[in-house]
Amino acid sequence: MQVNTGKGTISMMVVLAIWSLSIAVDLPGLAVTPIEGELHHIFADTTDFKIQLLTVLPNLLIIPFVLLSGKLSESRHKITVIVAGTVLYIAAGALSVFSSSLNMLIFLSCLLGAGCGLILPFSTGLIADVFTGRYRVKQMGIVSAIGNIALVAATFVVGFLAAKSWHLPFLVYLLPLISLLLIPFLRKIPASDLNGQSDSSDAKAGADTKDTAEIIPTVDADGFSTKGEKVKGGFYVGRTVWMLLAYFFFVFVTCVPTYYMPYINWIDAETASTMTSVFYFAMFAIGIALTPTMRLLKKTSFIVAAAMIVGGFAIYIFIPSLWAYVIAAALCGFGNGIAQPIFYTKATELVINPGKSTLALAYVQCANYVAISLVPVIINAARGIFGEPTSTIFPFIFAGILTAIVLVVIIMRSNHFVFGVSKSYYA
Repeated sequence: MQVNTGKGTISMMVVLAIWSLSIAVDLPGLAVTPIEGELHHIFADTTDFKIQLLTVLPNLLIIPFVLLSGKLSESRHKITVIVAGTVLYIAAGALSVFSSSLNMLIFLSCLLGAGCGLILPFSTGLIADVFTGRYRVKQMGIVSAIGNIALVAATFVVGFLAAKSWHLPFLVYLLPLISLLLIPFLRKIPASDLNGQSDSSDAKAGADTKDTAEIIPTVDADGFSTKGEKVKGGFYVGRTVWMLLAYFFFVFVTCVPTYYMPYINWIDAETASTMTSVFYFAMFAIGIALTPTMRLLKKTSFIVAAAMIVGGFAIYIFIPSLWAYVIAAALCGFGNGIAQPIFYTKATELVINPGKSTLALAYVQCANYVAISLVPVIINAARGIFGEPTSTIFPFIFAGILTAIVLVVIIMRSNHFVFGVSKSYYA
């Protein structure tokens, strides 16, 4: 079976190999969550801080290794980097299953984060290399969906395994074995795509990437103006900064319910976990149906996405009931599920040289992990600014108001690069 890329066709096995890279990229730290309480008993002489390191360190280590991987993607050794990251991930997971030392588990969690960071940019970067136009948008939706449904499924599997033995949840980190088996098919990606010259017009635009002699087109491949844009290192500086801030914001606000749902007094841990699963399942569903969704919404895609998130927060604030919160979680998931693949697609237009697309996606994914890490920091700062409100619903009010403000900005800037939706994304 052959799959249309917008430039030709490639084997379905190649596409499956690319998809497989998204299976485990959101899992670091997941195995520890259901066994944190048990680890306190097993390692009775340890501190809460050391236990927390098992979930914090992988996500922190991902950030520098994502950037390293993005930089290495500019070479002709992309598959070598993918193999190295996959092997490191699998080794860390396998050794964690048999480890009985907390210090060793902490060390292995660092290796896990490093391996995940090396793989992460290529889960979307190879899509950017191989596909173009609406085919690229569709594939970005699919890989986003795969990552989200893998997270939902793994959450339930980890909970089941944790009931058997505290060692078994670490088996979830062996999922990249699927990628390792399929990596040989990545070598069948056309060399011109793998090396970044996937679009002849883009290639011409990026023929000379030296800062002093770059050939800067007046519009990008999606028709957005680049007039007056400053270019540095092959990146449009202005649009890069604003898009990273926009993506950071979407990740931040949609992570607020995940962080603060358990603090609402009538919600127990199981209910909070269910809400999180609903959120990620909604992202999965909209990712799979992204193309028909965008054909329906067209240039209002970002507006509708932000409006859904505002609606979700309105429900969280004003209708405190279980089924209402399920709807709210779904709305936030749908909103983020629409926006995320568009941001990933737009990352390829942050550069004038297609060889830097994976590096651009690495920057975007760094914004994702920084946003996740800073959620409690920002909320605590907001509490200080507004007089230390103790209400458990305050984080939802704060995030909801911010999103409503950004929705107005999106409406006003819907014809500009960051929040504009090109016809090529859905036509």
